[in-house]
Amino acid sequence: MFGIAFGVLAVQAGLAAWLTVVASVVIVSGAAQFALVGLLAAGPGPVLVATTGLALRHLPMSAKLASLVGDRSLRTRVGLAWVLTDETFGLTLRASQTGVPDLAAYKAAADLMLYSAWVSGTAVGAFVGKAIDPAALGIDVLFALLFLGLAAPLIRTRRDWLVVGLAVVCAVLATLVLPEAWQITGAATVAACIGTAIRE
Repeated sequence: MFGIAFGVLAVQAGLAAWLTVVASVVIVSGAAQFALVGLLAAGPGPVLVATTGLALRHLPMSAKLASLVGDRSLRTRVGLAWVLTDETFGLTLRASQTGVPDLAAYKAAADLMLYSAWVSGTAVGAFVGKAIDPAALGIDVLFALLFLGLAAPLIRTRRDWLVVGLAVVCAVLATLVLPEAWQITGAATVAACIGTAIRE
C-alpha cells in the first residue's frame, strides 16, 4: 500500500511513471522518497539536502545490524546494507531478541519481501494510480501505526521508556525548530544518540 501511495504521489508531483519506478528500484527508502515528492516543487537544492540527510540515520542502524549478524562475507554485508529500511531493521532487531538463529538469512528474506512489494506497488501506483485517492488510503495514519507496531515489542525496560520519551520530545521539537528538509533526520539522529548514550 505504501508503494502504491508513493507511485501515485510521485506522478502527481510531476515525475514520469518510469522514473518513479526506477526511484523505488534504486533508492529503496520510503522516508527519502516521500520527502523527495514533498519537496519537488522547492527545487533540486532542498531535495538533495533531504534525501542525503535522511541517510544519516543509517549509520547507527548499520552499526547495530553489523553487531547482530556477526562476521559475514563482504557480499552478504553489502546485500544486507542495500535494503536498510526501518521496517526490516526493526523486524531483525526483534528477531534477535526472540532467538532467531540466522539473522542474516532472516533479514534477507524480510528485505526480499519488502523490496518486491515496494517496487511492484510503486509500479501499480505510477501507471494506474490516477483512479486512486492517496488520502482515502489513510497514509498519514498508516505511517504512525506502522512505526508504533515496530517499536512497541522492543520497549521493555525503564531505559527503553526513557529513550522513547526523549525521542518523542526530539521529534516534536524538530517539527517546531528545524527546516522541513531536516526534521526527520534531526529527530532520528538525536534519538539514536540518546539511545546510545543512555545505559541500563
